[in-house]
Amino acid sequence: MTPDSPTRFPRLYLHLFVSAACVLPVASYVLATFGWRPGDIGIATAVVGIAGTVASPAWGWLDDRTTWAPRAALLLTAVAAVLAALTLGRLPHAATWVALALFGVADGPLDPLLTTRVLASGIHGPRLGRVRAYGSLGWVVGLGLAATVLTLWPDHSEWVWLVAAVSAVTAPRYWGERPIPLAGPGTGVPSARGRLPLAPVLRVLAVTFPTSVAMSTLVQFTAGWAHQELSAGPFLALAPIALSAALELPVFPCVDRLVHRRPPLLAAVLAGPPLALATALLTLAPSSVTMLAVQPLIAVSFGLWFVGQSRLLAAAVPAAQQASAQTLGSALSGGAAGLLAGVVGGQLADSVGYRGLFGSLVLVTLAGSAVGGVALLRARRRAGGPAERRPAPAPEATRAPAGRPDA
Repeated sequence: MTPDSPTRFPRLYLHLFVSAACVLPVASYVLATFGWRPGDIGIATAVVGIAGTVASPAWGWLDDRTTWAPRAALLLTAVAAVLAALTLGRLPHAATWVALALFGVADGPLDPLLTTRVLASGIHGPRLGRVRAYGSLGWVVGLGLAATVLTLWPDHSEWVWLVAAVSAVTAPRYWGERPIPLAGPGTGVPSARGRLPLAPVLRVLAVTFPTSVAMSTLVQFTAGWAHQELSAGPFLALAPIALSAALELPVFPCVDRLVHRRPPLLAAVLAGPPLALATALLTLAPSSVTMLAVQPLIAVSFGLWFVGQSRLLAAAVPAAQQASAQTLGSALSGGAAGLLAGVVGGQLADSVGYRGLFGSLVLVTLAGSAVGGVALLRARRRAGGPAERRPAPAPEATRAPAGRPDA
């Protein structure tokens, strides 16, 4: 496959998300079929998120200095998925916990590492949303494959993790050129060795983090709410996840067109209101119909949030720190937000019910949009001309040092 192949990045997103969909959303179901108690299942799902959150920045740091990090992480996801399938029901729970934690370590950085390469690509950089839509398609396909395996072989539910491994190892091996700029005096690139770009990443997350928390909470608790209070079966409980991902396919190209004309900060700010409206409707009129009807709003919110945050992170740091910024941003906005959503969201659902939980998400998303709105107004006041109002370009590719192979 040539470096400029128009199918390379879409295929990578497709394979990565098929693999993730066969592990992450169905882990609790698979473990329950083996008689695991809820407390043990909770530990298993938590270690995946914690491991991914902790490890992602390290993978980004490594990718800014080497060319093999993504391939190693992808291979490790396949190994971890196989280990999880082999240990489940055969060894003590701790062995499966370790295998799932290893999957989290390897899977956590893949999305931001691939986003870094798309943004650095001359032909794909301006089309980040369109390319990322194939990840949403992969999520739908993966959920379909998982449901099929679980239905056809209910006594071997762990086989769904073997499907995840197959998807990972059949992904394209070539990830594209990962520019590794020479840093230091006389190169024009600030030295970034030994430190992560924490400050610029936190400035971006000041706007995007509330939407991420609300989104994670909604994803984590919708299925449980549907099952407990709406008596939804497994297919109906999982249907919103698949429907939202499918609706992201037409949303991403529209978001691309928006950020070509307007600053990415505007996209990040606009991500809040659709999610606030969706959670408000779930609060006021909870039903299966409402649960499905709000998925277009959630898809729009996710598309705006993903593209807006990714491009803001890319504009916030020099080329030498792109992978570090994307993985750190993903770890904090996805991993940390997911952990916060699980812990605090669970306590809120216990104390005030699911409707109270959804109502609190309305306030969270509106608060994030308000912060982003203030930042947008300040940016416009500081703007000295049309160039300041244009969205920041994708990071330019910098030629790798002589003798260093492409990633």
